[in-house]
Amino acid sequence: MNESRLIGRAEKYLGDIRRKTINADDIHDFNSFMNIYIYLKDNLYELQEFRDTMEIKGYKAPYSSLMKFGRVSSVEMKVEDLHDISRHTQHFRMRAALKKNILDRVKSSIASHKIAIGHLEEYATIKCLICNKDYTGHEIADLTAQKCLCGSPDLELNINYQGVYRLKIIKYLPLSGEYMVKMSELSPFGRDAFRQIVRILKQEKRGLVKTVSMVVKVFEGGRWVRKRVNLDCSDKINYEKEIRKKYGSNARIEFLQFHRKKPSIVNDKHVQNALALGYVKFSEKQAENIIPVILDKNLKNKLKLKNYDEILQNARITGRRMGEDDQDQKTLEKELITEELVKEGLLNKGLLDKELQEDLSLRKKIEEKLLVDAPRILILWDLMKYYLSTSHDRRSKYAGPFPNLRPVLDKTQINTFIDFPESLVECLKKYTKEKIEYIYHMNELLNEKFEVENKFKGLHLKMNTAAVGAVILHNIGKLSIEESSQIFSLTTTEVINEKNKMQTFQKPVTRKAQKFLNMIKD
Repeated sequence: MNESRLIGRAEKYLGDIRRKTINADDIHDFNSFMNIYIYLKDNLYELQEFRDTMEIKGYKAPYSSLMKFGRVSSVEMKVEDLHDISRHTQHFRMRAALKKNILDRVKSSIASHKIAIGHLEEYATIKCLICNKDYTGHEIADLTAQKCLCGSPDLELNINYQGVYRLKIIKYLPLSGEYMVKMSELSPFGRDAFRQIVRILKQEKRGLVKTVSMVVKVFEGGRWVRKRVNLDCSDKINYEKEIRKKYGSNARIEFLQFHRKKPSIVNDKHVQNALALGYVKFSEKQAENIIPVILDKNLKNKLKLKNYDEILQNARITGRRMGEDDQDQKTLEKELITEELVKEGLLNKGLLDKELQEDLSLRKKIEEKLLVDAPRILILWDLMKYYLSTSHDRRSKYAGPFPNLRPVLDKTQINTFIDFPESLVECLKKYTKEKIEYIYHMNELLNEKFEVENKFKGLHLKMNTAAVGAVILHNIGKLSIEESSQIFSLTTTEVINEKNKMQTFQKPVTRKAQKFLNMIKD
C-alpha cells in the first residue's frame, strides 16, 4: 500500500471515530450494550491492523532514512546542488513527522479502545435464558454474533456489581487518538490533576535485569581475541556456563554489565494519558454539580462573591474590546477591576473586603480539592479495588479496565497509595454516589493481598477473590464486615465464609492439617 494512501486511510478512519459520539450512560439492555461493545471491538481490530502495517513499514523510526540525506560531500559542490539537498531533506523530514504523528495517534486510539472495552466487560454479565450460561469479562467477546454458544439469541444483560468500572469516563477518552488536543482543553486545575495521575501510573518498579552485556576473551586461531556478547537474562541463568557452551572451555569473562528494565504501574504511556484524561474530565463534570452546593452551605457572603465575579468578567470583556494589544488589554482590565471594586465597597486602601477574601480563599481550596485531588483519589480507589477483587492470574492474562497494569507491585509502587485524605473522601461520600471509604494506609491492604496470593500460590483452591478482598479490607482497613461487604457488593455470609477459609489455610490447627497443606504445595 502506498504510504500516502495508508496515512490518508488512517486519518479518515480516526476522523470517523471522532465524529461518532459514544455515550455508555445510555446502556439499558443487551442490544444497547452490544452495539457499543461490537463497535469498539471492530474499531480496535482495524486500528491494530493499521498499527501493524505502519510498524512493518518503519513508522516506529521514520527519521532513520534521513541519515542518507543532508550530508554534504567534502568535494566542492555547486549552490544549486546544496539547494536541492536542503529541499529534499526538508521533504523527508515532513514525511517522517507525518508517519510518527499518525502512528502515535493510532496507538493512543488503541489504548483508549482497550480501556473502554475493559470497563464494559467489567460492567456486564450476559446470561443466556435457554442454557443459563453466564458470560463475564473477556468471555463477552464470544457474543459478538449476539448469540449464545448454544445457538440461542435469547440473551439478557445484568449489571455486575462486583466489577470495577466507570462507564462515564468512556466519552472522555481520546478514542480518535487526539490526546494532545484533549490535554490542551484542560483547565489549569485539570492539568495539575492530569500530571498527578500520570506521575502515579508511571511509578517504576525497582530495576529487574533484562539483558547482560559481556566482553569475553576467547582463544581462536592460535591467539586470544575479545568478543562482545549480549545475553537475555533469566532468573537462574549461569553466565559462565552459557559462554563456555558457546565458545568452549577456554572462554573467560573479562567484563560484565547488567541492563535493567523498570516497568511502571501501567506500562504504556498512551494508556497512562488516556486514563488520566478520562478520570480528570469525569471528575470535572462531577465537580461542576457539587461545588455550587458546597459553596452555598459554606460561604459567608454569596452576594459579595457574585458581585466580584461579575466585575472581573465585565472588565475582561471591556479590556478585550477596547485594548489595542495584550499588554494594553491587561492594563485596562486591571484599572477597571480596581475602579469597580472601590465603587462597590469591596476594596479599601488596596485591601479586599475581609469576608470576600475569606470566601475567595475557601472557593479556591474547594475547587483545588475537587478538581485536582479528587481524580487522583478516584483512580487510586479503583486500582485498589481491582487489585483486591481479582486474582494474579486474571491480572496477568487479561487487560481489564486498566490495560498494561502490573499484576504485582513492589514496595515503592505500593507507597503511592498512601496519600488518601480523609476529608476529601468524606466529601465525595456525602455529595456523590461513590461507594468509597477512608482507608488509613491503603498501601498495607495491597501488601497484604500480594502476600496472601503468594501463600496460596500452587494450592489450586477455588476462592471468591472479591470476598478475599473484602476480608483484607475488614482485617487491615479496620472496616466492619458489613461495610466491606457493601463495597464489593457481597453478602456478609460470603465474606465470613471466606474469612474462615483463609484462617484455616493460613494457620492450620492440627499437625495433620499442616501435613496435608505441605503435600498440596509439593
